Amino acid sequence: MIMHELSESQSLNQIKLLRKYLKLKILEDNIRFRDHDSERNHVYNLISRSIMHGESHSALIIGPRGCGKTTLINSVLQQISKEADIVNDALIIKLNGLIHQDDKIALKSITAQMQLENAVGDRVFGTFAENLSFLLSCLTSGADRKCKSMVFVLEEFDMFCHSGRTQTLLYNLFDITHSKQAPMCVLGITNRIDVMEMLEKRVKSRFSHRQIFLFPNENQEGVEKSPLSKCKEIFVQYLSMPLNLAKRNVKEISKKRKGRKSIVNVEEKMDVDTIDDNQYAIPEEVFTRCKVDSSQFQNLEYGFIESWNAHVESLVEDQKVIDALEKFSYYTVNEQLFKDVLFQIVSKLSLSKSYIDVNDISSSIDHTVSPEHRVKLLQSLSILELSLVIAMMHGMEIFDGQPMNFEMVLHRYTKFSNTNSSTQTVPRPVILKAFEHLQELEIIMPVKNTDSIYNTDTTTSRVQKEYKLYTLAAPLEDIKEAMKGFKALPTEINHWFNNSVF
Repeated sequence: MIMHELSESQSLNQIKLLRKYLKLKILEDNIRFRDHDSERNHVYNLISRSIMHGESHSALIIGPRGCGKTTLINSVLQQISKEADIVNDALIIKLNGLIHQDDKIALKSITAQMQLENAVGDRVFGTFAENLSFLLSCLTSGADRKCKSMVFVLEEFDMFCHSGRTQTLLYNLFDITHSKQAPMCVLGITNRIDVMEMLEKRVKSRFSHRQIFLFPNENQEGVEKSPLSKCKEIFVQYLSMPLNLAKRNVKEISKKRKGRKSIVNVEEKMDVDTIDDNQYAIPEEVFTRCKVDSSQFQNLEYGFIESWNAHVESLVEDQKVIDALEKFSYYTVNEQLFKDVLFQIVSKLSLSKSYIDVNDISSSIDHTVSPEHRVKLLQSLSILELSLVIAMMHGMEIFDGQPMNFEMVLHRYTKFSNTNSSTQTVPRPVILKAFEHLQELEIIMPVKNTDSIYNTDTTTSRVQKEYKLYTLAAPLEDIKEAMKGFKALPTEINHWFNNSVF
């Protein structure tokens, strides 16, 4: 191993540089896109025609979470930025349905991203459409009054057309693309396959009905790949290092240790490595965006990178790693979750552990996919909410599994808090709010009584909320598992949980 040939300080520096490079690649490289060539070309054509030829288009990109929808758009925009002057000829406006909850917030963000706050000033507009048309008029310039091309990227598109919201924003954006008032490309990103059914008639009539589907584990030829092979591919890509990082060092080492013929061979080898390693290298644009000096990574030793890559290749052949990757790949297709696992693994690298331990991979994946969702949900509760769950659990034990209402749970919780002076007194409205939150999380479920001839839920419709009957939806085994791993759990709560009657 090359590590033995280096001093301790050199070895530590090499590991730090390697760790920093891999972390940057895992966290920040969001412009490299794999597979789905036809879908990518489709999006590329839409955006490039809008920016370069002033056309108007609209489309929806649909696929499960973590399959690369946003990365696809980022990679396309990155490619177009090399072919056209995006800064001067186009505006990229990004909105998120989770953040821009209403039209006012969305308009404020659009104005800021267009850099037109000064132009708007204190003007008052009657409607959303008036405001948007004013923004467009501000962008027109020249004798022929040409407007800049605009690319709207709407993340969480389904939230913009949620039943509780008006679809004014979508209507106006699609109306502009439909009537060709200004060159605009509107791209919606969603994981809801039924999103078209959520659109109002007026919005749907102005939408192009162009839908681009991204199916996980599909390669360039449209042939399905096994989830395990995709997982292995991502593992190698994110953890492998480009050999051309140490190009300068190789030449110096070659001059010191080898003859002229060897230098030529090494340089030829490096040229081949440069071609092969493009997929492992971080794009220069990522360094620029993160304000990281890429020249520091040229201090990495060629031999160290070579041995590291050989180590990564050997890991994917290890049966224990294959089993762990297979477990993960069949649990989820979300690449972001896998990147989180890889980040945890890379973070553990140190001088005493200069290579990845197989057990670290297994344990990280186990912690990510093994615990039940309900256990994690229970562990995320506040101490008050957990206390109400325990109170309900004990109450149902006493009454042989009979459902309980809020007043009964409150009685048991109050009895416990009165016997423990260290327990903070909580106002009744706060406890009721915590109880309602448990219902929202579906940890407790209302008991439905459908005996009436109309088959309606009489429990929820005619009874005050304090007296509605609920049953505990979380199994006892999950609650026990959650209690074991609950962080900073007060001793008296733990004691109360383990003693059935209080």
